[in-house]
Amino acid sequence: MSLSRTWGRKRFYKNALAQKSEDGYSVHLDHRSLRTPLRKPFVVPTEGLAVAVAQEWGVQGTIIQQPLMHLTALCNTVIDQPTNRPKDEVIGHILSSLSTDTLCYHADEPDDLVLMQQREWGPILEWFNGRFNLALSSTTSLFQLSSVDQKSLKPLATYLSQLSPWALTGLEHCVDCSKSVVLSVALFEGRLDAEEAANLALLETRHQTQRWGSVEWQHDIEAQDLKSRMAATQLVASLS
Repeated sequence: MSLSRTWGRKRFYKNALAQKSEDGYSVHLDHRSLRTPLRKPFVVPTEGLAVAVAQEWGVQGTIIQQPLMHLTALCNTVIDQPTNRPKDEVIGHILSSLSTDTLCYHADEPDDLVLMQQREWGPILEWFNGRFNLALSSTTSLFQLSSVDQKSLKPLATYLSQLSPWALTGLEHCVDCSKSVVLSVALFEGRLDAEEAANLALLETRHQTQRWGSVEWQHDIEAQDLKSRMAATQLVASLS
C-alpha cells in the first residue's frame, strides 16, 4: 500500500515512528514505510528530523490534514526535487529576492505605520547589513532597490552556498512565504524565533488590525499559518 497520497484521507494508522534505515532515517506508519509523492522512500539524514516528522503524523486526528504538515512537505520537496534545479539556481533565486525584500520597502504614511516599520524593521535590517557587509536601506520607492550590486552580495552568496540542500530548500521556502530574505536569514541565524519573524513579516497586517480591527478568525489563521511554515523551515535546517 502506497503512503504517498494521503491528502484528506482518514487516518489509517495507530502509530508513527522514526526508524534507522540504510541511508538515514525513515518514518513508519505502523508497519508501512512512508513514501514521497513521487513514491520515493521517505528518508531524512538525521534521527531528530525523522522524529519530528513522525510526531507531525502522530498528532493527526481522524482526518489527515496534509496541507498543514509543513515538515513533511519540505522533506518531500528535498527528496523528490520536483523542479530539478541546481543549487546555483536556488541561490540565484534567493539573491534576486533581496531586491524586493519586504523590510526594504516602507510606507510614507500614515505616521504611526512609518514609525512602526522604523522601530521594528530597522534593527533587523541593520543586523543583516552588518552580518553580510551590505548597505541595504529602506525606501518608499518601488524602484530604488530594483537592482542590487551583485559584487556586494558575495558574502551572502557564500553563506548560502555553504548550506546543506535541506537547509537551502528550507530557506528558499521561508523567503517565498515571508517575502523577506532578511527575516529568513535572521530566523536561520537565531537572531529571531519563528513567532518574531512571522510578526515582523505581517507588520502591515498587524497595523491594519490595530487600526480597524481584525476580520474574525482570518488574521489569526494567517498569522498562525505563517508562523508554522517558518518554524518548519528552520526546524528542517537545524535538524538536517
